[in-house]
Amino acid sequence: MVGMQGRTMLDLGQRNELIVLDAVRSAPEGTSQSEVVTTSGLSRQAVSLITRRLRERGLVETDGTLAGSRGKPRTVLRIVPTAQLAAGVHLDPSQIALVVVDLLGRPVLHRSLPAPTDSPAEDIARIAGALRGMQEALEAEGWRTPGGATAREAMLGIGVASPGGIDVRRGLVVNPPWLPGWRGVPLVEELGAATGLPVVLDKDTNAALTAENWSAGQRPEERAQEETVLYVLAGAGIGSAVSVGGRVHHGAAALAGEIGHLPTGLDGEICGCGRRACLSRFTDVSVLLAAMAEAGLPDPERSGDGCPDSLAPLARAAQDGEPVAAALLEGYGTALGEALRSLVGIHDPHRVVLGGPHWDVLAPHVLARIEERVRRDAPPEQVVIESSRLGDGVGALGAAALFLQRELSPAVR
Repeated sequence: MVGMQGRTMLDLGQRNELIVLDAVRSAPEGTSQSEVVTTSGLSRQAVSLITRRLRERGLVETDGTLAGSRGKPRTVLRIVPTAQLAAGVHLDPSQIALVVVDLLGRPVLHRSLPAPTDSPAEDIARIAGALRGMQEALEAEGWRTPGGATAREAMLGIGVASPGGIDVRRGLVVNPPWLPGWRGVPLVEELGAATGLPVVLDKDTNAALTAENWSAGQRPEERAQEETVLYVLAGAGIGSAVSVGGRVHHGAAALAGEIGHLPTGLDGEICGCGRRACLSRFTDVSVLLAAMAEAGLPDPERSGDGCPDSLAPLARAAQDGEPVAAALLEGYGTALGEALRSLVGIHDPHRVVLGGPHWDVLAPHVLARIEERVRRDAPPEQVVIESSRLGDGVGALGAAALFLQRELSPAVR
């Protein structure tokens, strides 16, 4: 089988080259060698030499000058976004989302496939075929790097985001909820064999937070070196992730951020875990669907495994004043707000970001209640609470960002 290319950024050289490349990438509006010297801690001579090599490889370009307070104008350095590509795959219970991104993590092409099935081997073959088709589509459109390379030649590798549990070190999808056929699947090995590309795997919550940290749309103050970010993913279940200085915390077994059984302190049913009123009893899609069915509300369209493609029917019913729908969303916001009160107290983040496949539909109905609960302990000057700007495709974007981070970030070397 013909591979999809795949080239490692380690060809660039040692860690210092990654430090310089990361400094330039982190300033999409442009930076200078003097600023890179300051932020990297490297010598002016080293930065000059490395910058020249990166320009020769087509990864960095000069673009005009910056006027300084003294001395001669400084040459602007920018990353060349289209110098390389990466692919992202999100194994969401409602669909398999795919994206190709440039070096700034910006989407170049999207695709979606039907939901994962009980046959992982067939699903992996579908993913490999779709990625191959995406490369062919870009080439048919005339896509090339500035140096003339095709999409296949420019493709670095693939990141995959999956619901937990997974084994990151061994590249296994172990026992994800809502994906009953995926048990002990060596996804990294099998997708790598099917595509000829290197593959990385992580939880979808970690991937989503990586996308937020990697986003070229970040405001300058959000790129603070030691910023702590708490991310909450609203999908089939509820999950979280935390990063400090751009590095996501995984924990000993990549299980950090499993918050579904966090007690909310509210009145509620006994959970299967034995606790009362766990967060998941208010936020899991399965719980919402059961309550909707009992109340006779319109049933959302579902994928083959029963996971809804959207919670829009629930949101519309609440908007129209249907009392059960309104109560469900009120409970969602209250419970998540109470959980976040605890998490903000534990992690002391600069920012709380909420996103995921269902968040855009839920946000207008629950965000204000979440903020009201969190603000009882954490005023606005302490922590910012905001919705993700990356939309419901953040899982696939995050998966691609996982691979870019592995290849481009000196922090993970």
